[in-house]
Amino acid sequence: MANNSLLIMDDDLDISVFFRDVTEGLGFNVRVLNEPAHFFSTVAQIDPDVIILDLQMPNHDGIELLRGLGERECKANIFIASGLDGRVLATAEQLGTTLGLSIVGTFCKPVELDTLRRLLQPYCKQDRVFTADELAYAIDAGQLVVHYLPQVSHKGSGRWVIDGVEALVRWQHEEHGLIQPTEFIGLAEESGLIVGLTDYVFRTAMDQTRIWFHKGLVFTLGLNLSADFLTDLEFPDRLVKLIREKQLDCSMISLELTETSAFVDPELGLDILARLRVKHINVCLDDFGVGNSSLTHLYRMPFNELKLDNAFVNDMRTNEDARHIVEGLIYLAHKLNMRVGAEGVEDEATFRLLEAMNCDKMQGFHFGPALPPKELEHLVTNWNARYPDPEVSESA
Repeated sequence: MANNSLLIMDDDLDISVFFRDVTEGLGFNVRVLNEPAHFFSTVAQIDPDVIILDLQMPNHDGIELLRGLGERECKANIFIASGLDGRVLATAEQLGTTLGLSIVGTFCKPVELDTLRRLLQPYCKQDRVFTADELAYAIDAGQLVVHYLPQVSHKGSGRWVIDGVEALVRWQHEEHGLIQPTEFIGLAEESGLIVGLTDYVFRTAMDQTRIWFHKGLVFTLGLNLSADFLTDLEFPDRLVKLIREKQLDCSMISLELTETSAFVDPELGLDILARLRVKHINVCLDDFGVGNSSLTHLYRMPFNELKLDNAFVNDMRTNEDARHIVEGLIYLAHKLNMRVGAEGVEDEATFRLLEAMNCDKMQGFHFGPALPPKELEHLVTNWNARYPDPEVSESA
């Protein structure tokens, strides 16, 4: 059974009650502490899966508590919260990681309800464990479904049009309902089923893209690529064959992969990525700005698009340093003739900040969540109606 225990360490009574109400609503078993004296004994007692830790408290501070957690080799997923400036949060995050802790997020207080839910939801475990046989059956039985996350692009003069989608797989389970990919992608990669799963997603998404094309909806299709494919020299030719079979153009496809994926075998990865670009398939460096991101990857590998991780995007409104980093990365990518996308855009203010920075593409809840095809069509029609094509309007 999933324990889902969560410990809140915050001396502000109102904020800790807010955290408790939100996290209990997500399904966590919550313990709240408002002063640090019993923090370590409580950690030992309940062995929390998740800790929300404030940095500023009377008599102790969160840095001391992080150090203590490191000394005790705590395995909890830790969120650091504070009203301090973002640079302090970033330093605390780096320190926690150096101590061997699993720092999975930071946020400035006050934090919006939807943001807190989004950050914590992936860490609420489900009371279910799937096997490779179950997943193999799901692939063969057509239980996998593809939802599409809308992506807007800047068309000049304040026009932002949904002209792209990212294909995201879901598992429509007979017993458990719709299962998110975080619960089975790891299993697919470990069991070798990721190849069959990816083939299903690619074929399904390309079929849907062709249907939309005949309806007059022309989208760039973003497809997530596992590291397994960057050790297969035959993959580029197979992909082009599939694209042609589905009667699409290679330029309509954008493969999204992380730096970790690209550098499993750097020599092979460089070979495969170069061949994909020669074949006019777009290659996007996803989640840039986290982990071991290196600027050298931007000019040594043939990416033509950069997608900024939502860790920076989410912090922009409250953290001046995050704004400067995002603005600098956009400027640098443009100098390298790369398009820049931003993920995790959740509100109008963040949208406008990125627009002022000349960001090319965006996605996030501000534009809409990942949806089944029919629902996406309705969303696209409503959104794009706000930004009519001036050439079409004039000719009419």
